[in-house]
Amino acid sequence: MKIATIETRVIGNPWKNWVLVKLTTEDGLVGWGDATAPMALRPVLGALDEISALCIGRDARQIEGLWEMLFTTLYLPNDGTLLCAMAGITTACWDVLGRSLDVPLHQLLGGRVHERIKVYANGWYNGPRDPGAFADKAAEVAERGYRALKFDPFGSAYRALDPAERARSLDIVRAVRDRVGASVDILIEVHDRLTVPEAVRVCRELEEFSPLWVEAPVWSVAPAELTTVAAATPLRIVAGERFTNLGEFAELLASGRFDVVQPEYVELGGIHRLRQVAAIAEAHQATIAPHNARCPLSTAVNGHVDTATRNVFIQETFDEFHVPWARELFDGLPVIADGFLTVSDAPGLGVAVNEELINAHPPGKRNYMNLFSTGWEQRFTV
Repeated sequence: MKIATIETRVIGNPWKNWVLVKLTTEDGLVGWGDATAPMALRPVLGALDEISALCIGRDARQIEGLWEMLFTTLYLPNDGTLLCAMAGITTACWDVLGRSLDVPLHQLLGGRVHERIKVYANGWYNGPRDPGAFADKAAEVAERGYRALKFDPFGSAYRALDPAERARSLDIVRAVRDRVGASVDILIEVHDRLTVPEAVRVCRELEEFSPLWVEAPVWSVAPAELTTVAAATPLRIVAGERFTNLGEFAELLASGRFDVVQPEYVELGGIHRLRQVAAIAEAHQATIAPHNARCPLSTAVNGHVDTATRNVFIQETFDEFHVPWARELFDGLPVIADGFLTVSDAPGLGVAVNEELINAHPPGKRNYMNLFSTGWEQRFTV
């Protein structure tokens, strides 16, 4: 089942252009993958164009061998752009493999361990940075059945918070906690904003609100700095979405200060690397909470992996808070109900892509959201 063509499709989501990989075999089977980069488009398209030539003519079902060939040919990349491209291509191969055997991805990974996975909502607070507005939005999310929701209350802060911004940020958290009550988990996102001393101070101030976790309070590719913060607070500190190699997870978990890590399979280079992180976490009595802020197709990928993986803590989802046409673009995305996600038994990823709708949403050169600019919570782009 040799690879005949590898094509890219770019979708103009207003705050992040989505990059899809369409892989077609000589037998006519089609598989899809997500190669969306965090905040870049042309670099990953260039990487896909270059490395696709290495894949044509190879058996799409020999996924580990294909990945290893790319990894060694590209001289053991630790570069997120190349790894995104590798993830997109090899995920499409997994989709082809499942379709060729008429089985879902989770079956290929060993079958169901979980019938459903608890999710937390993200992307729901696209409005003014006001405590009342955040609380109203949070109540709407809870009314939809979500029992966990994540948000960044810190505005455009970078390195430190001035007194007024500190008070406002804490008021936002207080308002959300008061509105949704103790039965709903709140997860505080910090987006790598703070220095270590500032992060420690903020965590101590957040303790009264009992968040499920505080995410990426400091530069999140620095395990030593994350560990320093984790050692100074009883709150759970999580990170991992920006890691590009397995050693970073091993280093973080070896400290004994972390019981949840957040691998991003696209950033790591593929589905099998997400499974490898789960194994590393298992060796440290820890769990995974896969990061999921790329294209909605990745909700299906993460959902299938979660379903077949023992040590899953919780799953991120933006799916009900994307642009309205997103679910028309992807048919067969996992069902989210009562705060839980369930994947289907349809072959492969179980998702069909409406290619005609892609053309209605062309990419934009300014489809980037600056997390350190005023108003980003309203999904303002640059």
